[in-house]
Amino acid sequence: MIKKIDRYLLRFFFAALLVAIIAVGLTIIVINMIGELGDFIDHEVPLSSILEYYVYFGGWVLRSFFPVFVLLATLFSISVLARRNEVLAMKASGLSLYRIALPLLVVTAVLSVGHFYYNEYLFPPANKKRLEIKEFTIERRSQHRYKRVTNIYRQIKPGHFYTIGSFNVERSEGEDVKIYKTEGNRLSQIVTAARIVFRDHRWQALDGIVRSFDDPAGESFASFSVMELPDIAEKPSDLSRKMGKPEDMGLEELRGYIDLMKRTGGPYVRESIDLRLKYSYPLTSLIVLLISIPFASNPRRGGIAVSFAAGALIALVYFVLFRVLQSAGYNEKVPAEVSVWGVNGLFFLVGLVSMMKARK
Repeated sequence: MIKKIDRYLLRFFFAALLVAIIAVGLTIIVINMIGELGDFIDHEVPLSSILEYYVYFGGWVLRSFFPVFVLLATLFSISVLARRNEVLAMKASGLSLYRIALPLLVVTAVLSVGHFYYNEYLFPPANKKRLEIKEFTIERRSQHRYKRVTNIYRQIKPGHFYTIGSFNVERSEGEDVKIYKTEGNRLSQIVTAARIVFRDHRWQALDGIVRSFDDPAGESFASFSVMELPDIAEKPSDLSRKMGKPEDMGLEELRGYIDLMKRTGGPYVRESIDLRLKYSYPLTSLIVLLISIPFASNPRRGGIAVSFAAGALIALVYFVLFRVLQSAGYNEKVPAEVSVWGVNGLFFLVGLVSMMKARK
């Protein structure tokens, strides 16, 4: 059961969290708005589109900076209680720092689960709408360039791949098709076709020639008007060049992209790391809570300003280390698990030691 002291602590925490989200979030939005002001004026963007864009942009801010909001809320709420000697009174009444931190830890764990769900299932479709508004309404880029893709290369399996000179995604048809099969280091077959189309859920090559090389000295060829291509597993949308960043994709979408890259022989090291980060990043809120409670609960360490300065420093160190390890993982300088969980593991140990050494 939630006791009165728990409700009291949580009321302070949620009030501080709301203030942090509004204050920091509005600051980030205003900074972005100043940066985009030139495009708003030059392209005569309607006010309704600007407001719609910043509604979606607010969702991006919440997704990206939620651990920072939790950090600031914890430092602010606990610092206020400590400066009023309320934390000292709680300890004098028999409550340990662990017991004081318990409701905040439980609630933050629930918020971390909610953060994960929001990131992977609610944020991606809204963020796609934000990116569309930015690209086509604010920056006035043409949508036509995404309807036609050129110079496509895909691997069906080792030794079996195809190229398409140009492909119209909207019409599901392309031109200048070549399909290669190799055996060892020798080309065994090449199919060239004037066109390729996707009809009735299957691919067809039109107006082409099949050339087979049975041995180094022999060659045969045959022309065709229509050839079924059952080995090509991609759909027309898979051939589109337009692809969101891994951090902007949902969990299932990113898994599907990685599977596509595995099947076609494309690179996917970065995406596999980003997939793991989708699980580790929401836990950041819980970890920074462990670090901030021992610091903020000591009134001798300064006031609210010092707490916010400490929060900014903790956030800066965390995100710098986070990006350094992420980049090292992308370049395969460190193991993927170290790249993904290294910073969280380090900060968790720091938070755990801080809690154990704090005055109970």
